[in-house]
Amino acid sequence: MSDILLIFPPQWSPFQPPLSLPSLSAWLRRAGFSVSGIDLNIQFYEWLLSDACANALLGVLNQRNLCDEEKMAFRSIISAAADFRGDITSIKAMPDAERREAPAAYVERNYRAVKAFESYLSAVSEILETFVISPYTFSLKSGELCSQTLERLIANPPEIIARFLRTFVDDHVVPARPATIGISCIGQEQLYFTLVLGALLKERTTTPVLVGGTILSRVFERGVLKKEWFARYFDIVVRNEGEKPCEKMLSNLRTGRLLTDAVPGIVYCDNDSIVSSPSCAPLKAEEIPIPDFDDLPLGRYFSANVTLPVLSSRGCYWGKCEFCHHGMVYGDKYGPYQVDLVHNTIRHLSQKYNAQHFAFNDEAIPPKLIRHMGQKFPPSTESGWSFTGLIKFEEYFRSDDFEGLARVGFRSLYVGLESASERVLSLMKKNNKRTTMRRNLADATRAGIWMHCFLFFGFPGETEEDAQETYDFIMSNADIIGSFGCGVFSLEHNAPIFKHLDEFGVRLRPSGRNDVDVYYAYDVANGIDCPRAEEWSNRLNEASLQIDRYHAVDWVPREHLLCLLSAMPPADLVELGLSLRGCGGLPRGATLRDVVTVSPDPNRRDAWIVVKRLSRGVLTVAGASGALIKLLYDQPVDLMTIASLAGSVVDRLAFPKDAR
Repeated sequence: MSDILLIFPPQWSPFQPPLSLPSLSAWLRRAGFSVSGIDLNIQFYEWLLSDACANALLGVLNQRNLCDEEKMAFRSIISAAADFRGDITSIKAMPDAERREAPAAYVERNYRAVKAFESYLSAVSEILETFVISPYTFSLKSGELCSQTLERLIANPPEIIARFLRTFVDDHVVPARPATIGISCIGQEQLYFTLVLGALLKERTTTPVLVGGTILSRVFERGVLKKEWFARYFDIVVRNEGEKPCEKMLSNLRTGRLLTDAVPGIVYCDNDSIVSSPSCAPLKAEEIPIPDFDDLPLGRYFSANVTLPVLSSRGCYWGKCEFCHHGMVYGDKYGPYQVDLVHNTIRHLSQKYNAQHFAFNDEAIPPKLIRHMGQKFPPSTESGWSFTGLIKFEEYFRSDDFEGLARVGFRSLYVGLESASERVLSLMKKNNKRTTMRRNLADATRAGIWMHCFLFFGFPGETEEDAQETYDFIMSNADIIGSFGCGVFSLEHNAPIFKHLDEFGVRLRPSGRNDVDVYYAYDVANGIDCPRAEEWSNRLNEASLQIDRYHAVDWVPREHLLCLLSAMPPADLVELGLSLRGCGGLPRGATLRDVVTVSPDPNRRDAWIVVKRLSRGVLTVAGASGALIKLLYDQPVDLMTIASLAGSVVDRLAFPKDAR
């Protein structure tokens, strides 16, 4: 029996392990407690792709009020689950040396894996109706973050979710009899799973349930954490960093004291009232042990290589952006790691887990540390290490800094551009200059580092002219921007701007039913409103499709990008990414069997059902056309050759033009 069972619930990225469980596990194990950890998120994705889930989905499908043609299409997709799994896992079967020697085949496998994954989960979502899941997101079809709706859906969860969680609790948690259970809820997409899981744990065990992460802490800060949720879904909410609060609670249990006695930074129910204890001081870098990934199934994440998340600092060195509340977990404090400590961490993790890929999950890697890493880390030609991470544009950076990063293995960097209008950047307290932004981007690109820019439209006070500046910056700098992610401004509870909304002319709308959302709907007195910001975002995303560099890799998940760039330079990735579109969105080097599943039509002797695994389409082909497709399906002929000999076949299997 362990002192604590730590659980990371769905939905989160299935491409990379989380950092929260390994960090807390290392702290508690060093303190002498027994810890077990489970990444329930990756298990859920594996369950969705399993034959057992496919059979359950077919049962749900039989109960749906759909026409025969729709049922046949969905049934054909789900019946091809094994082929979809093969697509998704095929990138792991390719040795590292072969990836470098045959980069075209490696890019193609990644493309097929990503598109098949998206396609299958899209079909699952449509069959189930109650929720939408992809490799990147999860949402309830109700579209609400309403406590009443959540409570109703927790009491009666979708059968697929209920079956998965019940099996997990009954087969793994109940027999293990941990002294406590901790759930890490770090994203709003995890809230529903956290509460459903918590309800099952409270129903089937007497074990105290602790919930850490930022989401329920933010709900508490907003003043809408329901008293009834305590004891029904969980017992304690851990605010900010969980290391010291969890250590104290486990110590209390071991010594027979009340679980909550003298524990800092927790929220709990006492005598029918919600009580919050004072937070403890933020942890210092030198206190933190190296993350312990022993409990996580590192070989099962849906990526060619496992990428381990690490930190080079606690909090954000800038810490001034009006829109950002990410530093709350560190008490809005900042503490950098020394370069030797970071190097020792990477070396230890590389040796212990045979890992070569690392992602710095800092809000932004400290500039001085960037310089020191480039100077003191071993060259990647010796270490084999590849890195990615987030930075802030800085006048401090010189071309030598980026050359140093490239030399030690940095393949990509992510940077918060946010806006290209210096006026808006000043409003945000970001304080970047366009000349600095261009210089940093150009220096990094010349060094061979892929640069991804985050940006959004609609920050309060942004005008049409400001938005045009951002649009023009992205469209005119594709030579120094590898890719970008564009969205609209979200007003987060307790972000700095939230404390002086009147200065920005922002008026909150009534929260209505969405009482546990940590983001607010709002109106602005001047400038671009939310609908107009959405229009700008859509316009830029659509226009960027005309730029080859942006369009070539718009399908690549962030976690796959590092793996790809560790096998080839950026220019080669762009060229190979573009070549994928040569056969109507299908990879030209693939065979027919690589992209479709062909099976006999049970209703017609001369017909075949064709499942287009990369685009989720389903065709019925009969007669001579059916015979030709079946013949080509059974032959190892690539699609480019098929296109030259029988172009109509590829035309029928191609993506719709607006999806290529």
